Amino acid sequence: MGKRTSKIKKRAQVWFTDFIIGMLIFSFMLISYYTYTTNISKQDSLLLEELISDAESISSSLLLAGFPVDWSNETVMSIGITNNNYKINATKLSDFAALPYNRTKKLFGAIYDYTIFFTDESGASINVEGFCGIGSSKANISYDVNSAYYYDDEDDSFLKDFMKNNLNADIYSEESDNDFDDLMANIANYGFIVIEHPLLSSSVFEDNKQKIENFTSNKGILMLSGEIVSAQGKEMAGVKFYKKAGQSISDRNSTVIANDNFLSFAIGENIVFRQAYYVENQSDAKNFVDIVKFNDDNETAVSRWSYGNGSVFYFSDFDVSYFNGNFIDEVTNAIKKWGKFKCNPISLNNTKYKNLVKLERLLVYNSNPIKMVVYVWQ
Repeated sequence: MGKRTSKIKKRAQVWFTDFIIGMLIFSFMLISYYTYTTNISKQDSLLLEELISDAESISSSLLLAGFPVDWSNETVMSIGITNNNYKINATKLSDFAALPYNRTKKLFGAIYDYTIFFTDESGASINVEGFCGIGSSKANISYDVNSAYYYDDEDDSFLKDFMKNNLNADIYSEESDNDFDDLMANIANYGFIVIEHPLLSSSVFEDNKQKIENFTSNKGILMLSGEIVSAQGKEMAGVKFYKKAGQSISDRNSTVIANDNFLSFAIGENIVFRQAYYVENQSDAKNFVDIVKFNDDNETAVSRWSYGNGSVFYFSDFDVSYFNGNFIDEVTNAIKKWGKFKCNPISLNNTKYKNLVKLERLLVYNSNPIKMVVYVWQ
């Protein structure tokens, strides 16, 4: 009797929670379906109508599920980022962001440039599924994070442009005046660091291992790739690093074995890395997730884990000779989701525009009401 009463109470609590969320959404939609802010000359009312029309077309489309309902970037005829319930669908939002900008304008039937972003109830820009904004490259969309990027050789600098242009990272390299020693001297200044194929000598590795572990333990976010140290079996941040003995295609061929919260790799997907390196889990690595494993020996090619109060992502290589999609785009999208970086306010200060329309629509993200803001300008 007691168990039955407990189950009834739990069901009632779930129903009540859904009811409250539903009423909250309905109330927001009823009170403020959308609002406009315009910055436009009075002399051209026709232009105002066109800008408003574009803003309405874009926002109205995004509030729906799109067509077909389970659309992909290959099949999309109408872009929507919900399931017709005002709740953001993470997959659809990511697919929308991946579409070429000019194609989205055609799908929206828009004439003018646009960008969308999200704010909380106080009006502060927020990160939604890794995105601070989507749309025209003329808008200044940036993340509020102190980051750094290190690469040893220009041939292994696949994330350099992303780190520099999207995260405004400080760049370190053996090819510049700021090398690995400089990065280690400044490591406490950063919240996110990418170290790409550094190939450190054993002495440099040992001299700086503690600094890297301290950074990660103190809530740092660290992404590593390639050959970390020339010697084999060296341990750092809860794992040991190795280079595979063979480097033929069969040695470098791997398979996605698990879904990940940040990488959108499909289970069973095949990846052939240009170079084959792997990590072995040790006791200090917590919540270790095997994402991709090599086919011939089952060693871990891509993994993610916690170390202290921080987290680490490891990739055998950022360069692949076979992958069903754009590997670098997948990695950079994962970075934006994984890092949960704060968003700087969207700015059009570097864009020369004559007239601007701002439209706000209400959505729900993680059971919280948020605003989707649409800028359209001439």
